[in-house]
Amino acid sequence: MNRRTFVHRLALGAAGAIGMPGLTYPARAATPLRIGLLAPLSGPLTRVGEANRSCAALALDEINAAGGLLGRSLELRVEDTQMSTAVALDKARQLFMRDEVAMITGMVLPSEREAALQAASAAQRLVVYPNFDEGRCHAQLLSTGLAVNQRIEPTIEWLMREVGQTVCVVVSDIGSNRQVLVPEIQASVGRHGGKVLDVSWFPFGTRDYGAVLQRIASLGPQIVWHSIGDDPVTFVKQYRSFAMKPQLVSDIAHESLCIATEGASTGTIGVSSYFMSIDNAANRDFLQRYTAHYANAHVPRLGPYAVVLPHGENTYAGIRLFAQAVRLSGSVESERVKAALPGVSIALPRGTTGVSRDGAHVLCETRVARARADNRFELLDSAGQIVPVCQS
Repeated sequence: MNRRTFVHRLALGAAGAIGMPGLTYPARAATPLRIGLLAPLSGPLTRVGEANRSCAALALDEINAAGGLLGRSLELRVEDTQMSTAVALDKARQLFMRDEVAMITGMVLPSEREAALQAASAAQRLVVYPNFDEGRCHAQLLSTGLAVNQRIEPTIEWLMREVGQTVCVVVSDIGSNRQVLVPEIQASVGRHGGKVLDVSWFPFGTRDYGAVLQRIASLGPQIVWHSIGDDPVTFVKQYRSFAMKPQLVSDIAHESLCIATEGASTGTIGVSSYFMSIDNAANRDFLQRYTAHYANAHVPRLGPYAVVLPHGENTYAGIRLFAQAVRLSGSVESERVKAALPGVSIALPRGTTGVSRDGAHVLCETRVARARADNRFELLDSAGQIVPVCQS
């Protein structure tokens, strides 16, 4: 072996040892980019978790069909929170450390979100929370549901103008409701010249609302706002069984609950970024593909389409927004993706959607709608691009 051959072979060996891009990049590029789904796939919220999983699979398949991200295909890794904070924390750590996922989505409960964020902070990865929230802001967090001010202010403004000025509030007794939601409702009602007559708090597990409904009836409000999170079906059925006259309003209102309440939801006014009745090409295509390929036989139908929960559309939206930020930044590193998110604007089933300047919440339309007897929602009003108020 002459000196020139020896030096050439030594250089090749050294390049392989230090990971020279020209030699090792093709192998790395072939490795799938993993996305974590951490959702309640057992217990009372199983159907929500399954919807999130199906909509995540739809988003990944679309991205892969378009060439993947950064030259890599996407792969979904799934874990069940079992509706336990301790399990959620353990599973989030597994997804980040063992499976090396680029981000985690799919959580439903705020406690699941907080567990995922604890693991994400240590791993320096992202959490995409697919539910409405109290305005939670964190360096590793993007929420794809509406923040509390994005859903409360436009709804109260419309109600005070179109329905009435007096309100009773019934809510699940959790910290974010006491600290953020109810104060926001009270402040918004006051700004628009109305009055909150009463606030009723219910611990999780409550199934008898009769005494409180009788008290509300005696107060004679024009509006009852409910945020009963653990069992809205039972609450709405009892509300109707007491022949309550006030207009029922909720930020927990969607087509699946209408079906589950067997007609008791008819007339309820809801607020959300997404209803199945949104009429645009992206939503029609989304519903068609979800129904044809991702909804299982147990998912109820509404006309030609399988019912999509708003949590599912939030999950789909989060993955699509994340993917576009990865394309813009050229990286899956959390700091670079978070910095790129405010530059994202894409067409989603809910309509054109961007991200707030801090990269923490979506900017999209807030829709007020009324449940019809056929379990669809009639859109009544909309407000777009409301800047979220950040609650640390």
